[in-house]
Parts: sequence; structure tokens; C-alpha cells
Amino acid sequence: MKTVLALVLAFLVTASLAMAQTPKAEVAPGVSVTRKTYRVPDNEAPFYNFVEKSEAQKASDQKFVAAVLERVPDRGRAAGMTIETGMRAFLAQNDVATAAKRFNQAYLLDPQQSGIYHGFALVVATRFNDFAYADELFRLAARMKSPALPLRADHGRMLLIAGRPVEAKPLLEQAVKDTPDWAVPRMNLAWATLQTGSRDEACRLAAQVRGEGMENIERDLAVFKQKAGC
Repeated sequence: MKTVLALVLAFLVTASLAMAQTPKAEVAPGVSVTRKTYRVPDNEAPFYNFVEKSEAQKASDQKFVAAVLERVPDRGRAAGMTIETGMRAFLAQNDVATAAKRFNQAYLLDPQQSGIYHGFALVVATRFNDFAYADELFRLAARMKSPALPLRADHGRMLLIAGRPVEAKPLLEQAVKDTPDWAVPRMNLAWATLQTGSRDEACRLAAQVRGEGMENIERDLAVFKQKAGC
């Protein structure tokens, strides 16, 4: 037993040291994130996979930015429009690769915008199942400029999928306040509450599920009621 405990402790210490030694990269003035890379084309990964760009690539980036700013001179507005295009690709078209490309383009325009980090979090959670990095990006998105109303709802849902209902619950509680007419965070809050051991409260919350997107969660609500015994 002592041997097993010693091995577990050694593993935890090693994991902690590895996390502490993970390199960080500055992505905006005073803003750093973990330098994570993925085996996909660089423009389909957050921050272009942190690749060291060639002079030709840098010139191409500058040409793109100049062309966009000629049409929309305000960097923040231009980035916001590009983020919206990425979100449409992600949500309406289920095209995660194109969404990532648009979020990278928005990053070139204005790296201070919350939607870039929000979008990247959705990409890494959906495409790479990297929930730890998604959590880091969601938390960063909350500190950046102009966070979107669905930010806490998306963050909470990701934590719920990752099996972290205790962390998801306060985010989903706030999401219901932020978007009271949206059924999805209400449904996810009921699940988080059930998974943290409060069946009666979860059933009460499930009875209050209503609003936009209800048609998308009716089956989920039926499964919930059966499982919870509401």
C-alpha cells in the first residue's frame, strides 16, 4: 500500500512540475497563454500553432490586415466582424477548421478581443478534446475586451462535458442570469446540479427550462427527467 501511495505521489509531483515548466507565449501586450500545438495546418490551430513565420508569411499577414482595414478602418470592429464569421462557421455550418482560420485572422487584426479566445476555446474543446486548454482560453476570454453574452454558458457547458460539474455550476448560474431567455444554459445548470448531488433542486431547475433553443434540448430534457426521476 505504501509503495502504491509513493508511486501516486511521485506521479502527481511529476505532473505538477511538467505543468509548471510548460512554456508560455505572449499573444498580446501583457497577455500570455500556454504554448500548445496540434497536428493540423497551422492556420487551423490557435495562434497559428505558434509557428515562427517566414518573412513571406509576415508580408502576407500585413497585406491581409491592410486590405481589411481599408474597408473597415477600426481594428476592433474589423476583428469583431471576423469573429462573427468564425462563430457562424462553427455553430451554423459545423466547420471547425474554417472557424479556426477566421479566429486567427481576427487575432491578426486585434488580439485584445475576447471573441478570439472564446472561439479558440470552442475549437480546442470540440476538435481536439483538450478541455484543460479550453478552460485556460475561456478564463482568458473573460478578461479580454467585449466578452460575448454566451461566454459563461459555453465555458460551463465545456466543463460539464469534461466531467467537472462543481466548476461548471457557478458559471451556468451566471449564464442563466446573463441570458434568461435561452433554454440551453438552464438545461445544463440542471445537469450540473444533479451531478453535484442535489436531485430535488435539479428537478426544480429542470421544470424551469424554457426559452430560445428549446427545440434543441427537448430530448435531453426527457433523458434528464428519466435519469433524475423528476
